[in-house]
Amino acid sequence: MAADQKNFGLFTYTDNDNVAWNKRGEVEAVRQAVDGSTASGAHQIWRDGPRQRSRKIVYQDAATFRTKTVIFYTAAAYAAIGLQSSTLTFPVEGEVAGVVYTAVAKIPERKPGQRFPNQLIDHA
Repeated sequence: MAADQKNFGLFTYTDNDNVAWNKRGEVEAVRQAVDGSTASGAHQIWRDGPRQRSRKIVYQDAATFRTKTVIFYTAAAYAAIGLQSSTLTFPVEGEVAGVVYTAVAKIPERKPGQRFPNQLIDHA
């Protein structure tokens, strides 16, 4: 049985301010069924870093405690997932049946805010 290899692609990510970006993510039918991903467009690239991160949900297998982190490309798809009640069945190498993972944590989006400049009054 051949091992499934991770494949990546660009998808349209809509941030909480309703701005569209292109975000790299895994190409996998299980994830794409719930994550709100759509084809990439002519947008800037979203890169996760220390000051900016995309919204994600962590899924965990109750038997082995293994986790899968899934990027959610729209706020609506993120809000639709209930913790401890939503599950995904991921294929595992060497297993005939998939393994059920349960949503255990939501990681919210973070991006730098915009500040207004200080306008100090000139004194005579």
